Amino acid sequence: MAHLLQHIPDRTIMVDGKEYLYFGGTAYLGLQSHAPFMEIFLKNVQQYGLHYGASRKSNVALEVYPQAEDWLSQWVGSEACVTLSSGYLAAQLVVQTLLQKGHSLFAAPNTHTALLVHGVVQTQSFEELHQHLTQILEEDPKGKPPVVLFDTLDFSGRQFPNFEALRELPLEKIILVGDDSHGIGIVGEQGKGCYTMLKNLNPAQLMVCCSLGKGLGIQAGAVLGTANSIQMLRNTAFYGGASPAPPAFMGTLLDAGPIYRERRATVMEHLELFKKSLHSLETFTHIEGHPSFEFSNPELAKSLEKNGFVFTNFNYPDENGPIVSRIVLSAYHLKEDILQLTNGLNRLMR
Repeated sequence: MAHLLQHIPDRTIMVDGKEYLYFGGTAYLGLQSHAPFMEIFLKNVQQYGLHYGASRKSNVALEVYPQAEDWLSQWVGSEACVTLSSGYLAAQLVVQTLLQKGHSLFAAPNTHTALLVHGVVQTQSFEELHQHLTQILEEDPKGKPPVVLFDTLDFSGRQFPNFEALRELPLEKIILVGDDSHGIGIVGEQGKGCYTMLKNLNPAQLMVCCSLGKGLGIQAGAVLGTANSIQMLRNTAFYGGASPAPPAFMGTLLDAGPIYRERRATVMEHLELFKKSLHSLETFTHIEGHPSFEFSNPELAKSLEKNGFVFTNFNYPDENGPIVSRIVLSAYHLKEDILQLTNGLNRLMR
């Protein structure tokens, strides 16, 4: 059952008159209620307003969009970048454009639903994925390169940080499209995400799409890639017909660099404290360097909530999916919150 709140979740939430420590969601840097970040956003709202009601292809444009896109591409190490109003829309733009261009698209196991549309072949294992790629490359070696869709962080253990499963594929002959929504702003050098790591695999072509909301607190999505691939996306009717992200968020992205660095350092401290204080880390599935811990123990989930902790715990991606139980550490937590959680887990898992 969903807990309905009157306010945005922070380190604590009130449910039926009882206060709980909250360790859920995806606000890794805890920016949604961080006063300095909100001040920057409100300053940009005063300059740009709440919404930009025109196509990005209009003859009148706001320069904050290309400024923010240039900043993002330089930061992560790509040639170019394009932003949209959400990460889901960014992923759909890439996938639908490549399908329309005649490419064959294959989704690796655990790929996010944002990348899955009619025409994408979903695979259940990397062995199956490899077989599909081998077949299509043998049947049409001079055809358009096939595309592999995947999540950069998927809890399988075969992706980030070494991308072992991808290395088994014929990378020089395929296009990689990664969803880095849970990585950008958090993992990699200074939180720059996975783009450079994937680029170093030397695929035939690389595009990375992402939500900017999880790690960077920006209600927008982005696609990173070569100048040619990003221009291809800009030329589509999909891009021209989609409303842009609010310009105030783009301005905030440009202004919030020091806050991002400070808040990421805080959540990394929380991560190390959690790992150091927890006796049974092996109970959880954990991606190195990421402040989240997944588990599949219904009794532990019930006991945690009974003891005053609320965390991610629902069927995903739909009501027929498995229950995802995940503890998420955020920069808005206090060290005392982390220790209270680990002490509770240590008692419950004795």
